[in-house]
Amino acid sequence: MVLLEILIQLILDIFGQVILEVLAEFGLAALKATLERQNRSLPLAALGLFLLGAGLGGLSLFVWPQRVIKPGPVPGLGLLISPLCVGGVMHAWGTYRRVLGHITTNLATFAGGAAFALGSALVRFLWAS
Repeated sequence: MVLLEILIQLILDIFGQVILEVLAEFGLAALKATLERQNRSLPLAALGLFLLGAGLGGLSLFVWPQRVIKPGPVPGLGLLISPLCVGGVMHAWGTYRRVLGHITTNLATFAGGAAFALGSALVRFLWAS
């Protein structure tokens, strides 16, 4: 039963992060296309995406200050697994979009997606009641 709770918690966390990041990628890609800018250094972009994720995680606390799911038997497990899974999904999303000829940002990479998810998850983990 405990394993099922952990699995459900991780799936919901990952699904929510992926939806948020895909929506952010659409917005950032449109802005990038409008400004006709190239992708910058991935490590620098990952730092910026971490901060953006942390900012959005902080803003989400105003809308939903409670934990979405109660902490499981291993608190903070989502801080490891969620960014890894979300990074993988965002890498696949970016590859798919580039194959179709769409403009993508550094958010649509493993490092960018993982950094954004880690920033958001870390803020919520530290300050959600």
